[in-house]
Amino acid sequence: MKNKIFYIIEGNTIAYSIVRNLLYQGHNVYYISSKPQNVNRILSLKAYYANLEGILHDPTEVSFLESLDMAPNRVGGVISLSDDDALNFVVSWVIKNLYEDIRVISLVNYPENEKLFLNNHIETVSITNWIEKLIEASIEYQTNLSFFNPYADKLAIIEVRIKKQDYIANKKLKDVHLPENSIVSMLIRNEEIFVPQGNTEILPGDKLVIFSLKHKVPEVKLKLLKG
Repeated sequence: MKNKIFYIIEGNTIAYSIVRNLLYQGHNVYYISSKPQNVNRILSLKAYYANLEGILHDPTEVSFLESLDMAPNRVGGVISLSDDDALNFVVSWVIKNLYEDIRVISLVNYPENEKLFLNNHIETVSITNWIEKLIEASIEYQTNLSFFNPYADKLAIIEVRIKKQDYIANKKLKDVHLPENSIVSMLIRNEEIFVPQGNTEILPGDKLVIFSLKHKVPEVKLKLLKG
């Protein structure tokens, strides 16, 4: 792909990583957010990449979106990465209707919302399917090295948003005994991603990404939600 323009809408840690990778590939990136702290963080990359612009603005404002350079031959895509699915949908839907030839990709934070995006021809990504792609890539790489993992097809990735009434809410991870061969591999809190430790307290609103054997999935969910 020749150097293109990419618009990244909102997002924090994930947005920073994507922006940095696009800049490294030589693309021109415009990061748009209504949050000054997010814009300032992204603009810290400008010390290394001149092809970056940060715009402090409400990305849902239609007149603002109409003012953007969206020439199909120059734009590689628009990626909306807010932790608010409603904002992601509004931005994606407006851009799809204004610029039908522009590729739009949206982060979906809650799996139950994905159908709405897909019904409106908006490409979606989630933390879970990103991890699945990483695993697939890893397995493919290992296979090329004549390594065969007979357990790969037995692995499940579970994504659970914790509510205040759930058993695990406000408990330390070490105090919640998951079924054998299950592990919490990632915790997402306020757009920050980290690997939880035993003393990590699980809070309402946290999203947990769990590796487990497929036949253990119902048991894992029951343990997290009911104890």
